[in-house]
Amino acid sequence: MFGLFSKKNNNECPIDSETRLWMENAFLWLATQFGHDNIATKPMLLPTPEHFPIRYDGSIESLIKTAEIVALQMEIDIYEINLDTYEQNIQEFSGDFGHRIWTEVDKDSDEKLAAGLYFDKNDQGKYNIFIEKKNLSDGENLVATLAHEFSHIKLLGEKRLDFNDEQLTDLTPVVFGLGIFNANSAHKEWKSFDSYGHNSIGYLKQREWGYALALYAYFRQEENSDWIKYLTANIKSDFKQSMDFINANKDKVFIEEYNGGS
Repeated sequence: MFGLFSKKNNNECPIDSETRLWMENAFLWLATQFGHDNIATKPMLLPTPEHFPIRYDGSIESLIKTAEIVALQMEIDIYEINLDTYEQNIQEFSGDFGHRIWTEVDKDSDEKLAAGLYFDKNDQGKYNIFIEKKNLSDGENLVATLAHEFSHIKLLGEKRLDFNDEQLTDLTPVVFGLGIFNANSAHKEWKSFDSYGHNSIGYLKQREWGYALALYAYFRQEENSDWIKYLTANIKSDFKQSMDFINANKDKVFIEEYNGGS
């Protein structure tokens, strides 16, 4: 009966072995693509007025100013982006140059709830990126959405991949020091007087975000990560458990190869 109250194994990885190996190898691939030293030393952006001195009032101005900060952090020329907004389930998107892009939204697909949409360069040589309007009033969600869509530019637009990989796209903001925003937006609870639930943005699961941020801290050799105070409680818990696992398994982390689950 005393086993019911046994202490939890702090060295247990919060994600399964296959996902862990994929994430570690994917992280190293991203670091190689964007520079190991660059990733290890690039300042991290935090959800503070110091890093984002913007009033999130739902205005286009707040979208543009946030996009400029995120683009600079991700080493993207903001002038190569045609940025616009849309509302969920509206299937017609108009750009600044008068052309139209159509998308068929499948009612049974998660795409109908997309926080943002990415399209490759148009005839004017600009990437088309559309942000769902409701995100303009939530600074954290807006940064996370922009970081994800801008990651498509880094991977697809800059020809590092010739196919779309949403999980890898989700992981990319982490190496650019934007992981707090995407992790926190992965699972947000909401409550009203008679109900509660949660909203999410992205493709990685909550525990995977915790492990991704732990890999980021470990890669940068951070003994104490002051930025964890900005993580939501669930993400923070998964991060700490992930760090315990990594510190207890330094002979495995970033060393074992991923074989694709075979």
